[in-house]
Formats: sequence, C-alpha cells, structure tokens
Amino acid sequence: MIMRRYQILTLALFLCLGAVAPRSLVSARKHRLDPAAYAPGEVIIKLKEGAPALSSPDQASRIAHVQTLANEYHQLVSDRAPEALFSSVASGKVAGIIAGRGLDRIFVLKFDPGADLDSIIGKLKSRGDVEYAELNYRIKPAILLPNDVDFSSQWSLLNEGQVVGDFAGTPNADIKAYAAWDTTTGSSNVIVAVSDTGVDISHPDLANNIYTNPGEIPGNGIDDDMNGFVDDVHGYNVAEGSANVSDIVGHGTLMAGLIGAEINNGIGIAGISQSKILPVRFYRKTGKDPGDFEATVADAARSLLYAIQAGASIINASWRTFLTPDEVPEEFALALKEAVSATNDAGVLLVCIAGNEGFNLDYSKIYPAAYHFPNQIVVGASDYNDEMWHPAYTFEITSGFGKNTVDLAAPGVGILSTAARGNCGLCKTSNDPTDWYERADGTSVSAALVSGVAALVKSNYPNDNAILLKHRILAGVDVLNSLNDRLTGERLLITGGRLNAYGALHASITISQPALSAIKYKGGGEKLYLYGAGFEKGATAVVGTAGYPARPKGEKFLARVPKSAFPSGVSVNIKLRNPDGGETQPIAFTR
Repeated sequence: MIMRRYQILTLALFLCLGAVAPRSLVSARKHRLDPAAYAPGEVIIKLKEGAPALSSPDQASRIAHVQTLANEYHQLVSDRAPEALFSSVASGKVAGIIAGRGLDRIFVLKFDPGADLDSIIGKLKSRGDVEYAELNYRIKPAILLPNDVDFSSQWSLLNEGQVVGDFAGTPNADIKAYAAWDTTTGSSNVIVAVSDTGVDISHPDLANNIYTNPGEIPGNGIDDDMNGFVDDVHGYNVAEGSANVSDIVGHGTLMAGLIGAEINNGIGIAGISQSKILPVRFYRKTGKDPGDFEATVADAARSLLYAIQAGASIINASWRTFLTPDEVPEEFALALKEAVSATNDAGVLLVCIAGNEGFNLDYSKIYPAAYHFPNQIVVGASDYNDEMWHPAYTFEITSGFGKNTVDLAAPGVGILSTAARGNCGLCKTSNDPTDWYERADGTSVSAALVSGVAALVKSNYPNDNAILLKHRILAGVDVLNSLNDRLTGERLLITGGRLNAYGALHASITISQPALSAIKYKGGGEKLYLYGAGFEKGATAVVGTAGYPARPKGEKFLARVPKSAFPSGVSVNIKLRNPDGGETQPIAFTR
C-alpha cells in the first residue's frame, strides 16, 4: 500500500507568554505578537461573582447585559453578539463544576476586527466587575511534510523487526497490544472524547465504534435530551454550534482510528480499544479551500466542557498551546486553564502531548501539558527502536521531553491509522477503501495510543477514577535505557518508560486508604466540612460526581461547594479523594 507520510501532525495553539511584568493589559505590539495568533476583534472576559450582568434570570438577558460592556468603550462593535463560553443547560456533575469554577461567568466579546484590543482589555481589567480579560488566541496546525512511503503493518502494536521507511525496527519495541487483548479488547461503556478537527464518522473502520447519544433523535432540529445541544447524536461541533462533526483537516480521524478502529472486521487496521469514540470538533471552516480553517482558545475550552457533559471518561487532546516567557504571561491566558481544571474536577483523564519541537518541557512550557493537574498524562514520542523520536543519524530529539514534566513515551513514528475522506488537507479522495488509511509521525499519535490504552484499562477497572487510570498506565511502562539521552545517559521522562498496554492492565499499584466518618454543610457560607482519617494535602471532595478542592482546617478538611450541588430533598453521595486516587467510602447527605 502506497501512502503519504505526514510528519508533525500536532495541532498547535500558539499562545504567547511574556516575561512577567507589572502590566495590566496584553499588547500585541509591545509583546510582538503576530496578529494571526489571535482572533481579530475578540476578547475573553470572566466576570466576578455578583457582577450586575449576572443578575439576569435567563441567558439571553445576560448576553444583552454583557453586550453593554463592549458598548461602553465607544468602539466599533461587530454585529455578532457576545457568546457564553458554555451556554448549554448543564445538569448533574457538570452543573456543579461549572458553577464551582465560575465557568458560567466567562464570555467572548465581539468587536470590530480593527478595534484597539490593547485599550479594550486594559479598560475591562480596570473594572470592578471583571475578574480577567484576555485575547482569544487561535489554534493552528504545525508544518505538514508529505512523503510517499510504503508501509504495511502496525509496528506500534506488534513489532517483529519489520522495516519502517528505510530502517529496520527492533523486535518487541511496541506497546504489547496483542498481549493486552487476551485480557480485554475494551468496553462500549467507555467513552473516549476526541477533542480535535472532527472525525469521519462513516469511515468503515470507525462507524461501529462511534458514540451514539441514546437520548437524541437524529436530524429533527430538537434538543430531545435537553442537554443544550441540538441533534448531538454523534458528538458535537462546539465551534459552529452544530451536529456536523465532519473532519475539516483530517487530524481527528487519524486519532480516532488509533484509539478505536474496529477489531476483527476483516478490513483496515485495529484500534487499541473497542470503546466508543465521541467526536468533539472545535475547528471551524473559514472558506472553501482545504486550508481555510481556524480554532481558538474559547472553542478548545468548550470542547473539553462538552466532553465532560457527554460522559467521557477520557479526553484525547492531541493539540497544544505554545507559551514562551518573552511573549504573553500565563496569567493573560486563563480560560483554557479553567476548562482543564474542570476536567480534573470531573475525574476525567486528559491525555496531552509533549509537542514535536524537541523542547525540554522542564524549561519550555507548552499547554495544556504544563498545567500539571493530577488527571493529566503528558506523552512524548518514541520510535521503532524504542528511542525518543529523532532524525536519522543525529543526536537531536524531535519529541518534547522532560524528566520532571513528561510522563512517558509511546510510539509516534510511521504510525498507520484511518484517514478522513473528502476535501481537507489530510483527506483521501480515492474511491478505493484500501486507500483510506495514512501514516503519521508525532506526539499526536503517541497521545492517541495512550488514550486507547487508557480505555482498555477503564474497561477492565470500570470504577477507577482518572488518577488511578494514570497510575496504572505509568506503573505498567517498560523502563528502557534506550529512551535516555544518547549522549549523557540522563533520563528524559518521569517514568523513563514506553507505554505497555499489557503492563497497564496488570500493574500492581499501592494507594492510600482514607476513611470518611462524618460531614457537615453550612449552606450560608457554602462550606463543606469533612471529618475522618488518612486525608492528604491536595485532596478533593467529591460531591455526587463533581470534585471540589479540599484543604486542611484543623482536624477536618474544608471544601467550598455551591448550594446547587445539593438540590433540596435529594440525597447526594459525598466522598474524599486523595491526590494518589485513594477514595473513602461515600456518605449520603440530604440538604
């Protein structure tokens, strides 16, 4: 099979981080930001609790009040209305997380593309009712370098020393997927969200493993399950507010195939896990040409929140932000961090990339990897010889790495997966089904393999939270000297290891055993007190299925939990989770 080979398929969200300085505004001019790095005329704001604009009882009235913030500055305002970051009717654990994190107070203001955003952001930040204001940064794909190469096998799942490109692989330099399938091939009860450019949901190797929302009737234009998303039968397009999750770049379909292409169907490839793929597209088309697309921080954040709402246990985030200290300070780019914190609150595993630039992430931050929430796994790329991904005949490293920041490596060179069909940059136009596959390099595919293994582990241990899933995956790696620095021998990864699916399923892990004896809730101050033993610093109070940070308060722990988490007269289970994933037995509480 002759296929194009694409290198560096990571989606890059270029956020610019500047040297920390006592400034009250972001300046594209002063920090030398490329205007293409952010959406023209768009500003993300978060209002403070109690802001007058939030007193309106319905969303439409809130939006109207938020619009007045833009009008106050006598700028040319676009005819596009402001948007709430998350405007759906949230319920259950999502409602508590959104309220607890204040995500319902984040909006995107729309100004004329020629408006002076420096001035607007400075004035917004000076207001007493605004918590922060920042540019709405864009997401862009990295450089694509096509190469025609003949590949015929999935060495990453079973490496028997086959030739990959012009080089022979090393036998057993694979993730032991075939051995893992003797234990489980995955469960349809496990949902893996692919936060990306969309997915070709009718691809014959994917169609049977695409998530279907049982509460939604296709194509009737009605929000049947009343979750705030019309016709989200097979995921959702959060960028354009529609059910169209078709792949407009081709990247998301590659990720979906690695995670969950159908096994034993007599065609194509085998995905790691027979779980359900939830497409969450956050890219939007801007023109007719294949290269006409864009995405922003706001839409990336929306994709994470939708994935939580839809019930995903794992989110594959094969894209990145890029912040450097001489551009935009991290504190000027907070919306995405808050969305990532929500995934942690929800107990969802977030699989992130280490990037394809050869950066040492101990010193060069890329996001969301560098947020370091307990539910995140950061993945580098290894090759068919169990070395960190590098150009031939050099000591350079292409994959991101970091002995304190990157958890593990997974195969990321010459990886075969499903290709989208249609008119997009990585799409296939052939009518021959055997040509609907593609090879790719990069930490994007490495992360997708980890997400697939995470789905296998979740299938075998359905009660595991995100932290326990992470522990099992990291405890199961093959620790290899070949992954160390080839000149100094220094370790380049936290675990020093490469992903092993069988090892993750059978790893022995030791976790704490906290015990919860009593709880007390003071609704006036929204204070939840937890009493017991074995609680550790950094613990989380889990109310229902939503998590809230808990801190020591004398002999007890205290968490701030909104009243909305305790509907009157409804019994809610409460437990405490330690940082290592150890949990107490729940106690039922009724307000």
